[in-house]
Amino acid sequence: MRKRTKIAAGILSLSILGISGVYGYFSDTLQVVNHISVGDIKISVEEFEKKGTKEVLYNNKGDVLPGAVVSKIPRITNRALPCWVRARILYTNDRKELEGLDDTKLSGFSSKWIKRGEYYYYTSILKRKETVDLFQSVHIPASWKKEHELQKLGLTIQAEAIQAANFTPDFSAMSPWGNQLIRQCIHEEDGAMTCKKPQTKLSVEFNGKAHKLLSVPGDFFTNLGTAMPGDVLTDTITVSNTTDSAAEILFRTSTEGRNSEQIAMLKDVKLTVAMGNKILYSGTLDSTGLARNKTLGILEAGQKGSMKFRLEIPAEWDNRMAQKKTDVTWIFTVNEEEKTSSSDSTGGSESGESTARPAVTRDNGSKQADHVKTGDSSATELLLILLLASGGMVLVIKAWKGGRGV
Repeated sequence: MRKRTKIAAGILSLSILGISGVYGYFSDTLQVVNHISVGDIKISVEEFEKKGTKEVLYNNKGDVLPGAVVSKIPRITNRALPCWVRARILYTNDRKELEGLDDTKLSGFSSKWIKRGEYYYYTSILKRKETVDLFQSVHIPASWKKEHELQKLGLTIQAEAIQAANFTPDFSAMSPWGNQLIRQCIHEEDGAMTCKKPQTKLSVEFNGKAHKLLSVPGDFFTNLGTAMPGDVLTDTITVSNTTDSAAEILFRTSTEGRNSEQIAMLKDVKLTVAMGNKILYSGTLDSTGLARNKTLGILEAGQKGSMKFRLEIPAEWDNRMAQKKTDVTWIFTVNEEEKTSSSDSTGGSESGESTARPAVTRDNGSKQADHVKTGDSSATELLLILLLASGGMVLVIKAWKGGRGV
C-alpha cells in the first residue's frame, strides 16, 4: 500500500510538470494583387507621296492632266496588338455619265493583298508598330479628253482590323473574315500598349528562420501579358517550404473594394486552380467559393509543390472591353506548429501523450502580416502554484509515513 502511494504521487508530480511544455503556432499571411488588362486593336491610315527619292505627306494638288501618274501611298499602321487588316476603296465622281476612277487605275499592290468581294485582305499578320502600303499610285487615263475637264474625282480608303489572337481568316473563301462584326473603336487613346514581359519565375516560399511567406513576383499574372478575347492563359507557381518544420499552406481570394464594372469582368473570366494533379477550384474569378481557404497541402521541410492556374478570357468580349482592367487579390496563409519551450519532463497525462491545439490563423489584411505566436505563456503563476502543491503532497505523504513508524 505504501509503495502504491509513492508511485501515484510521482505520476501526479510528473503530470503537472509536463504542463510547462508549450507548443507555439506560427501563422503568416501574404496578399498578392493580380491584374487583368484587356488588349486593344487600333490602326491608323495616312497617305504619302514621293518627291524625288523622299516620301512626304500627301498633298491634294487639285488639277491633274490625262496620262498623269499621281504618287499616292495609303499606309496602314498597327498601333496596338497584332492584327489582321483589310481595306476597301470608295470612289466618288461628280459626273456619273463619265468614266471615273476604279481599281484598274491603281498600281503598286503587294502580292500579299488579295481581293475578295469589295475588300482587299492582307494575308499576313500585322504586328505592333508595323506598317503596310495598300498601293503606290493612281493613273489618269491618257484617253480622257476635254469632256473630263473640271470633273471632280476622289477616293477614300477605309481600313479595318481584327485581332490575330484566336482568329484565323480563310483566304480561300469569298469572305475570309466570315460574318465578323467590325465595331468602330470607342476610345481616343494613343494606342500605346504594354508589351508582354519576359517570363518571370512565380513562387511562394515559407522562408527560413524568419517564418515569413515570400512571393516572386508581386503579380502572378505578370507573364500573361495583355488578354485578348478567346485567350486561354496558363502558368505555374512553385510553392516551397524552406524551414525545418512541416507547414500547411492555404489559399483563397478576395474581391473586396472592386467596383461593379471590375466585378462584372471577373464574372466573365473562368479560373481553374490545381495543386499537382488535384483540381482545387474551377469556376469564375468572382466566385464566393474562392473566398474560403483551400489547403494546398502540408509541405514537409524542404518540400516543393506546383500550383497551376488557367484563365479563360471570353471570346464574346469585343471593342467595348478595350483597355479595361480589373484585379483580384490572392491570399496565401501558412500554419506551422513548433514546440517553443519544454521542461525536463515530457508528460501531460498518465499515458505520457501531449495533445496540441488547432493552429491559429490570423489575417490582418496587410500585404505581409507578421507571424503570430500563440500558446499557454500566460499561465506561469498557475504552474508555480501547481508545482508547489505537488511538492507539498509528497511531503505530506512522507510525514504521514513517518508517523506510522515506517
